[in-house]
Amino acid sequence: MSENATPASGHQETPAEPEDALLEAFWTRAKNVAKINPLEVIVGTDSTSALRPSAFSMGDSPEQADHLCQLVVDGVKRATSSWLASYRAEDAPLPEVGELSIICDGAGAPHALTRTTKVATVAFQEAGPEIAEAEGEGTFEEWKSEHEAFFRRECQQVGIEFEPDGEVLTEYFEVLYKY
Repeated sequence: MSENATPASGHQETPAEPEDALLEAFWTRAKNVAKINPLEVIVGTDSTSALRPSAFSMGDSPEQADHLCQLVVDGVKRATSSWLASYRAEDAPLPEVGELSIICDGAGAPHALTRTTKVATVAFQEAGPEIAEAEGEGTFEEWKSEHEAFFRRECQQVGIEFEPDGEVLTEYFEVLYKY
């Protein structure tokens, strides 16, 4: 993973400085187009629309982040998976249904506002083709092989051993706005 990565979620944090203004502009446009809070003009800002959601790039390289981001924008990728033990190792909060996120490319530019629709945990050895289909990254065999390699790198990054019997957390989402 890159030095900006957040291993517990398998996502790269976006850099803070120049992208901050870009993220704010994206968030302002996205919450209006997605109608996050259409009554904001009348009743004022609520916590959902006031705080910009977390922004991240998927994968562990800029090239992979560009590819996965494009799959989200194209509507092919509707889920992302992470190694559950990585969340625990970093004491990171688990994703929750209803959470909003901004998906960025490998350079940290925002492209999609998503809302988590389902969070599921399954043993890696019991993961089925429905996860690969929702992730949109190829066949189930390709998904399993590529994700095992990714999870091994993720575990190494956070200082834990990869256990083939470990659990995968899959976060399903819908795209509310894309740019």
